[in-house]
Amino acid sequence: MSDNKAIPPAYPAASILLIRDGRTGMEVLMMERAKTMRFAPGAFVFPGGKVDQQDTQLWRWKRYLKNERTVPKDFAFRIAALRELHEEVDIVLSNNPMKATLSKSKPFEAALIEQNAQLSLNAMVPFAHWVTPETMPRRFDTHFYLAEDIGHYEKHDGNEAISARWVKPREILADWAADQIPLMFPTRLNLMKLARSSTVKAALLASKQAPVVRILPEFSKKGRKIDLTILQNSGYDVSEATERELSVETVKS
Repeated sequence: MSDNKAIPPAYPAASILLIRDGRTGMEVLMMERAKTMRFAPGAFVFPGGKVDQQDTQLWRWKRYLKNERTVPKDFAFRIAALRELHEEVDIVLSNNPMKATLSKSKPFEAALIEQNAQLSLNAMVPFAHWVTPETMPRRFDTHFYLAEDIGHYEKHDGNEAISARWVKPREILADWAADQIPLMFPTRLNLMKLARSSTVKAALLASKQAPVVRILPEFSKKGRKIDLTILQNSGYDVSEATERELSVETVKS
């Protein structure tokens, strides 16, 4: 980026990979974005979004963290991921079994009260950390977390997401390879990373043992050719985005 241009700020954001052991292998919860969305239309994504001001207010959430020995320093990101999980797929991830009376119209904190929820932030395992390239006008600093599902009924919000489903990482990657579904670059690489494990236990253990590397992709343009790359030692088996992924991440006018 040229010296006379300021780098846009990267807004803090969080996303959650909710996983469970299915009948034939580990599954992760993903949402299908509406094809009418300006950004990433039709793409399969993990629940997530920007960190709100209320997410940073520890006093607000302490009553729901009674079983936590310590509060992680990145608690605001973890709260944001759980809040987005509720807002987008109607799941309250807590230590208590979820009641069937939850109303989607209720704010996250109201849902916690109704569910008598006890959040377990320390059960969320840091999985990945991606920052939007500095040349992009709209940037996010996104922390991804891995968490085990304890039995929920997911429902898409009907707005940004038109479906929510449990999928096997390898199968959805195969669908992407066959050009049946669109994926964003970070999503595909995080699915590849998750697919290295075949069970929830193995995935959580692998994530606890592996350091999380901050990924800041480099964006470059030469004529009509656009490249989006990450460092070879970033912990993924791929370092360059495909043209298909780049087209998915282009904001439609």
